[in-house]
Amino acid sequence: MPPTPTTPERIQIRNRWTDAVIFECELSAEFLGMSVQFKLGWAVKKAVKARANLADANLAGANLADAYLARANLARANLAGAYLAGAYLADAYLADAYLARANLDGANLADANLAGANLAGAYLAGAYLAGAKIGDDITITRPPLQILGLSYPVLIFDNHIKIGCELHSIAEWQAFDNERIARMDGTRARRFWDRHKTAILCLAASDARGVDTAEVEGV
Repeated sequence: MPPTPTTPERIQIRNRWTDAVIFECELSAEFLGMSVQFKLGWAVKKAVKARANLADANLAGANLADAYLARANLARANLAGAYLAGAYLADAYLADAYLARANLDGANLADANLAGANLAGAYLAGAYLAGAKIGDDITITRPPLQILGLSYPVLIFDNHIKIGCELHSIAEWQAFDNERIARMDGTRARRFWDRHKTAILCLAASDARGVDTAEVEGV
């Protein structure tokens, strides 16, 4: 008696907001016994190869190590905790993507658009960021310095600092008075800046992040 044919397993990529199916494909036999993270990673690679639009996709935890994702549209995608070590993301569109706790060790993000992306807790050691955009006409060349564990996450870029959702040049942060800081998030923001301003600006200066050390000493 011939064996009963089995239906090939399929994997879906869904919209993070509506749960609608964005892309679906048949799973390669080698991935059948693997975790959902590997299966989702396989689907993403197939989707990018097919030039599918992955904006707003739910890709949390996907294993995309060494994946070729050049020019992929991942705007607003949920990539929380995704494993992107060694991934090639040159020219990828990651505006407003959620990359919290994602591992981007050694990833190539040259000329990628990261404007508005949430990088809180993302691991960026060794990432190549030359030409990557973090805002309108704001490009960076190297991984940011990160400060975690405070009431707002802090990212110190080449010449800009992002605290929470507020992105401004280092010179602007130096010049902000209490009234301007309070307009960001009320008393909570003002108290935060009172406590941490000097340390944050000195850390930026110590790594040649656009601030002259002599200027910081006068803060």
